[in-house]
Amino acid sequence: MRGRWRVLAILCLARTLMGLHIQVVAAVAPFLMADLGLGYGEIGTLIGVFLLPGVVLAIPGGLVSRRFGDARTLTGGIVLLAGGTALLAVSDGFWSALAARLLSGAGGTLLTMQVAKIATDWFAGRELSTALGLMMGTFPLGIAAVMAGLPVIAAASSWRVAVAVIVGAALVILLVVAAVLRDPPVTAAPVSGRRWALPRHEALLMVVSGLIFSVVNAGLVIFTSFAPAWLRASGLDAVQAGVLASWTSWVMILALPLSGPLLDRTGRVHGWLVGGALAAAVACVMLPLSGLLGGPVFPWLVLFGLLMGPLAVGSMALPGAALRPEHRAIGFGLFFTMNYVGFGLLPAAAGILIDITQSAAAPFWFDAAAFLSIVPLALLFQRLQHRAAPRTS
Repeated sequence: MRGRWRVLAILCLARTLMGLHIQVVAAVAPFLMADLGLGYGEIGTLIGVFLLPGVVLAIPGGLVSRRFGDARTLTGGIVLLAGGTALLAVSDGFWSALAARLLSGAGGTLLTMQVAKIATDWFAGRELSTALGLMMGTFPLGIAAVMAGLPVIAAASSWRVAVAVIVGAALVILLVVAAVLRDPPVTAAPVSGRRWALPRHEALLMVVSGLIFSVVNAGLVIFTSFAPAWLRASGLDAVQAGVLASWTSWVMILALPLSGPLLDRTGRVHGWLVGGALAAAVACVMLPLSGLLGGPVFPWLVLFGLLMGPLAVGSMALPGAALRPEHRAIGFGLFFTMNYVGFGLLPAAAGILIDITQSAAAPFWFDAAAFLSIVPLALLFQRLQHRAAPRTS
């Protein structure tokens, strides 16, 4: 059906916006610091606070989606995303920039939830992993584009102009989404009882799958955030460390869309989650160990990027296998709430370990333990799913 692939193309455009907007502060950080007199701590806060609204808005966002429809909710998310970034472009200090990032993050929460739910509605039971892999692969593309392009624009003009360019991109995509995207032609069954209610077994499945997804996302952030610092501590200069560490992200851009067909054809999502988590833990351990022993570190950077494909796509596909269509709005809200909670706590814990141990390798030992926790969680999800045997469509 060509219609659903057209919908997926629109979702990919919307998902690219997340990469553009989440990293806009990081891309213009030196210019922002010089103009507004901000320190590194304030820049870090502006980067991280983007995800904070998701902790409290994910479940209400599901209720909004149920009330107003997926297409309208996604459109509203893009409006908030663009509006917050527009306010950032005219901010005159830290607090106004913070408010702008919170508003933008609220829009990002709605956008992230809706693209996942809409893709699941259109592709559940038919090439779902393929669709999710293609959609998720656009997120790092957005990050790469903003990190490469915005510093050039800011240097040639100003950081405000560079941020305004991202706002313009959001407005163009907003027009496309508003003009073309429609809700699925087959609507979900009416929801009986309370509008926010979710059956107990589906709620448990969303908690477990959300924890898995949060570990995958946080584990990726920990690995890619602390790899350059560890490489510098191992003797490389800043440029060499950055280029070498970037291989993980470049490989992941290819791994995400390729993993979808692999998962669809094998039909063994749980097996890939368990095997991928074990292998990712090995890569986290071997990176600092190889450096300590004088061995090559490049293969472990590449392996980790490859493993992120099946891990990210597989964990994102879990709600589609567990939720009834009429429960997806609130179910995805709970799924993303768990993701944002774990995403907020785990990277902070990894950073604290450096302060405690004074070792640049500490985050990788922590990351390995985090990935190992996916194994019992994936097995628990499989057991709960088989016990409940919910209907899917």
